[in-house]
Amino acid sequence: MLEHLRVLDLTDERGLLCGRLLADLGADVVQVEPFAGSSARSAPPVADGLAVSSLFWETFAAGKRGIAVDLDDEADVAVVRRLAARADVVVTSWPRDLVEAVGLDPVSLRAERPELVYVAVSAFGWEGPKARYADSDLVVWAAGGPLEPHRDGDRAPLRISAPQAYLHAAADAATGAMLAVLARSATGAGQVVDVSAQASLGVATLGRVLAHAVGDDHPEWHQAPVKRTDQSGSGAATPNSLKKWYCRDGMIELHLSMGPAAGTFTNNLFGWLRDEGAVEEPVASWDWRTVPDRIVAGELEESELDVARAAVRAFLLTKTKAEVLDAAIERRLLCMSIFDMSDLAASPHLEARGFWAEVDVAGVTTRIPGRIAHVTGADGPRVRRRAPRLGEHQEEVLRDWLGHAPAAAAVDLEGAAR
Repeated sequence: MLEHLRVLDLTDERGLLCGRLLADLGADVVQVEPFAGSSARSAPPVADGLAVSSLFWETFAAGKRGIAVDLDDEADVAVVRRLAARADVVVTSWPRDLVEAVGLDPVSLRAERPELVYVAVSAFGWEGPKARYADSDLVVWAAGGPLEPHRDGDRAPLRISAPQAYLHAAADAATGAMLAVLARSATGAGQVVDVSAQASLGVATLGRVLAHAVGDDHPEWHQAPVKRTDQSGSGAATPNSLKKWYCRDGMIELHLSMGPAAGTFTNNLFGWLRDEGAVEEPVASWDWRTVPDRIVAGELEESELDVARAAVRAFLLTKTKAEVLDAAIERRLLCMSIFDMSDLAASPHLEARGFWAEVDVAGVTTRIPGRIAHVTGADGPRVRRRAPRLGEHQEEVLRDWLGHAPAAAAVDLEGAAR
């Protein structure tokens, strides 16, 4: 789809995914690294026995060609600028001070090539009072807003388990790059795509952003914790601890919904329990569509609801996630298994869709996330090559893009290979 595009990739772990997505779509993406190697090469996780580089690198640098340069050597930097002059898109997540110091910033490059699309991924954007702030994944999550709801009572918010703030930003960067290329086809002019990871997280949690925009100044997590019973009919007000339930091999998401809108699903659930002798009367025969009215009328007490929850809790501990999911489909239950990485790796659905790609990592055939979409009548996005070894495509890239490999004084090919 993007076979006609050349992309010069000046990213580290904060922007690596952008180039991967463009490479999957067919663009010729050249990853530029310092001689010491990209910091993304040490980003976790690293599998036992595959310490050559991280699986983060092997996944998000897949599909690219790679060169290595000495950013302290003006001749090497000049070669990178020449490559930028041949590129359709330059994407960077390197620190702004660095790219400006070596003349690889948007102002310098677009002055020579106005049609260039320059994509910058940073924590808070290229401009603004926080543009040059230091950052980390945790800092960006905190500044972006999503950490605030993740509290246990009045305790501190919980951090996101695995670094992913910049994955949101890098995906937005790839989208922005394609939009800018599309606009250039109509206008002939390039532009700067300025991606703030903080803003990307705001978009990723758009429901809360929109709630604030329409005047919801009192979100639920700012209110004092109260003990309440869900009478909404949707399960939305059920405390988080009562939405996630343990089963034999993990957890599932399940709501004991009440009221006319969704109580039927809970009736189906208790029908399953009743069929297997896992719940006693009178709970077994409740009509959960009428439970809210019975609570209001004083016919049901919280202690009786606790008996129902206890029956569900004990029953689910005897079932696997697969068994619950099969029952959800057969019996029309409002629930879903919570998959971990091993579940995804073994998923027959993902296997059937050709989601995985196999690449060579230190001589070991390794599966990585592959096809993001299937396209009818076209090859579609896919992984076309493994992640590059340090400086692996030095001569190849320079000959393809510049017509010849510059003298060794300009780019130390042997040093890059080391």
